[in-house]
Amino acid sequence: MEQSDSLNVETFTDLSFGTNSYLVWGDGSESAVLIDAGLSTHLILDFLEREGLELEAVLLTHAHPDHLAGAAEVAEAADTDVYLHAIEVQVAQGMPQMLLAMLGVDELKLPSEFKSLEDGQVLELAGLNIEVLHTPGHSPGSVSFLIGDSLFDGDLVFRGSIGRTDFPGGDFDTLMRSVKEKVFVLDPETRVFPGHMGSTTVGWEKRTNPFLMGL
Repeated sequence: MEQSDSLNVETFTDLSFGTNSYLVWGDGSESAVLIDAGLSTHLILDFLEREGLELEAVLLTHAHPDHLAGAAEVAEAADTDVYLHAIEVQVAQGMPQMLLAMLGVDELKLPSEFKSLEDGQVLELAGLNIEVLHTPGHSPGSVSFLIGDSLFDGDLVFRGSIGRTDFPGGDFDTLMRSVKEKVFVLDPETRVFPGHMGSTTVGWEKRTNPFLMGL
């Protein structure tokens, strides 16, 4: 478990795609939010029960199957809402079978309903103020979640790398603009929790990420 500015972050990384799902809660809180829901659903639900945490919401950075495959199961088990940008709801509902096959997913179970996310929206969930940043590029409705000094950015910026832009709706120039306008304006000490690989900071990626140097 990592701690950042009185924030507790428990990471669940599934073995199939290496996708990170994050349980996030404040010190002393009995409720949490889940950011992205990959294939580690049983581990997430077991952790919630073991720690006595109530799940207040599932927040999805985007609609690719490796980030939402477990959302329906977790939300149903915890009786909670799932949030996703409206553009990505359309992506999820019209997911090409070819893309599912590429990712080795036979069938994608979706939540019965999504609550919509918008750029600049501030969610008050589990005692946390969660700012929604629209950060397209990897996919058109991708968002990042800023909680205190921690950014959960899905497949936007990784440690030393960036998200791929060759899936439908991806665009390299748009991704670069999202990084420049939404991520690199943050405090250099802002901790970045990406959709894959380990955590990093805004300042470290500014200085060392070969894809982003000189941006």
